[in-house]
Amino acid sequence: MSKIKERIKEQISVSKNADGVYQLRWINVRTSPHDLSIDEFKFCTELLLSVLKKGDCTSLQLILEGKFENADYAELIDQSKNESFIKKLDIIDGLILELSEIEKPTVVLFDKRCTGLAAAFLLLFDRRIAIGPKAKLGFPEGSLGMLTGNGSFTKLISILKPEYCYDLLTSGKLIKPEEAEKVGLINGRISSWDQVQNWLAENSEVNQQDKFKWKIDNAVLQEGTDILNSKSLKPSLLTEVLLGLLNASAGLNFKELLEREHLAYYGILTAKETTARVRTFHYAIQEAIDSTEDLEEEDSISKIGVIGAGMMGSGIAYEVAKAGIDVVLKDVDLQSAEKGRAYSEKVCNKLIELAKMKEEDKPKIMERILATEELEDLDGCEIIVEAVFEDKRLKADVIKESKGYLQLSGIYASNTTSLPIGKLAKNFDDPSRFIGLHFFSPVDRMALVEVICGKETSDITLEKALHFVGKLNKIPIVVNDGNAFFTSRIFFYYLLEGITMLLEGIPMERIEVGAKNAGFAVGPLAVLDEISLPLMVHVYEQLPEMSYSQKRVYNYLQRMIKKGRTGRKSSRGFYDYPDDKPKKYYKDRELTKLDTQISDKDIQDRLLGVMALDSYRCLEEGVLNYPEDGDVGSVLGIGFPAQTGGVFSYIDNIGLDEFIKNCESFSQYGDEWEIPESLKKLRDEGFTFYDGFISHWP
Repeated sequence: MSKIKERIKEQISVSKNADGVYQLRWINVRTSPHDLSIDEFKFCTELLLSVLKKGDCTSLQLILEGKFENADYAELIDQSKNESFIKKLDIIDGLILELSEIEKPTVVLFDKRCTGLAAAFLLLFDRRIAIGPKAKLGFPEGSLGMLTGNGSFTKLISILKPEYCYDLLTSGKLIKPEEAEKVGLINGRISSWDQVQNWLAENSEVNQQDKFKWKIDNAVLQEGTDILNSKSLKPSLLTEVLLGLLNASAGLNFKELLEREHLAYYGILTAKETTARVRTFHYAIQEAIDSTEDLEEEDSISKIGVIGAGMMGSGIAYEVAKAGIDVVLKDVDLQSAEKGRAYSEKVCNKLIELAKMKEEDKPKIMERILATEELEDLDGCEIIVEAVFEDKRLKADVIKESKGYLQLSGIYASNTTSLPIGKLAKNFDDPSRFIGLHFFSPVDRMALVEVICGKETSDITLEKALHFVGKLNKIPIVVNDGNAFFTSRIFFYYLLEGITMLLEGIPMERIEVGAKNAGFAVGPLAVLDEISLPLMVHVYEQLPEMSYSQKRVYNYLQRMIKKGRTGRKSSRGFYDYPDDKPKKYYKDRELTKLDTQISDKDIQDRLLGVMALDSYRCLEEGVLNYPEDGDVGSVLGIGFPAQTGGVFSYIDNIGLDEFIKNCESFSQYGDEWEIPESLKKLRDEGFTFYDGFISHWP
């Protein structure tokens, strides 16, 4: 007997009552979930069939106790490369098909979350009954661009509306029992284990009406696919595959759709995009989270100071208070500080309205925030976070006047998007205790924090900063000092390339639509309107020097500002914003139209490539330590398309040779396309940044 069979048989007990009802009980006694591998899925399906085929069996009940989830994703992806894997899928298809043809009713009762392959296993039963409030279902691998497969789509499309099916398989969210029952994902709820035996006794008689019959309502399917096709869905392999399956479902029977799902599942598992997304969104992010847990518990944080009660400072203060830490929110006057504190109340009210926060939690959060104009209130802070306007002189003054109120062992952090940490640290007495913490706006919704180490930042300061980030349930990347560091630096190139194309005569709508088709949430010109054109000009003016391409963009922004086109707040920027009407593209008559038509692909490749190319420069210069930090930072911080897995995964996915050819073809457009000789050398060596889930970078 294989180890898998031994493992499962040790955990599953089988009994039978006088009416021929077989009851299987599978208990996971550990607090951690049982990782259900595809081999275990196959064996468990075989076990169900073997019981149902017994002559004295009239129906089957499975009681699942404990947490169950999908096995390791990397292991699954590696298995998919073996020739035997496709044969295994063929066998599973046959088992699922055979199971669907047996007329004996089946039911599964479960009391904890079942996700991934475990959720797919539950779908093999005619009925699913939730025990208590923790019996949740979900497919978290969907958020990683993976399809759960193994009959999950084929069963779900006969149970759920297509748009809900799509959302369930792509969002990664867990469905609570009450919602699952409402949509038909489960067939009943039991409030507690005390009622389970009564339920089993009342449902022990064989009832053929309980047998699930697979059937697709073509009218519902058409309506749902029309809804999905009308939405602006972000491009990804999983989206493409699911829409293909949905559109094919109407003309296929159970067996045919099962086979189609099987091929889609295999195709996604073996795709480069899938490996990239899993590597970044699962393993790299988890490693980043783990890095925040090193500090001893006795060094826990009790008081934080935040200077600057604008949008950023207010958001940081809210996150600190939500984490259970007292925070002093200081501004130049009490009115400004109180306004910043009111932001937390606004966030709490919104979360309460959405049922994402309990009413009683709001006063606890608000009590922890002290709004003040007095520097003395910062006295004794273990960390002070300076979050004032992005101006080196202003920040220098704030640091000098507040540094004396920090604990002797405390650390000072600047929330700066682009100003060098080493230069700001000169205003602090001990540069070893100075660090950058770049939060992203809105802070309460953005998970990333870019932690910037100056040359003199000590290891213990970095450790304390990471511990603080972890307390806020944020995800850190650690980078080294430099102008604009990493995320802001490559994001500025995204904005630069958008304006550069506009100056070349490419219509604004093609640039913005091209960005969205590439997978960006917002086009570069719309982003500039949101952050304001004067602020972008100010950022350029803070740089020690500007390249030719940057000067060209800087000069054009100045001309736009002189026309009164400063961005969304003024209702006029790259777009016009008429009252209560959709925004409209602004057509600048001073710009000439492009004589030769650039392709949509070139527009997309330029926006993606310009960020990826400068990311390599950051890695070569030592601003980045590892490609994984670049991938995590680019997708979580600045919206680089998720389907790529990040900037370095993007280069790997298209290949270094093709990437350099693209950059060379774009070199005519500006100095931002200058290719480092070291990258060409790596190309000649056949280099890739990753081999599966392992980084090649030294």
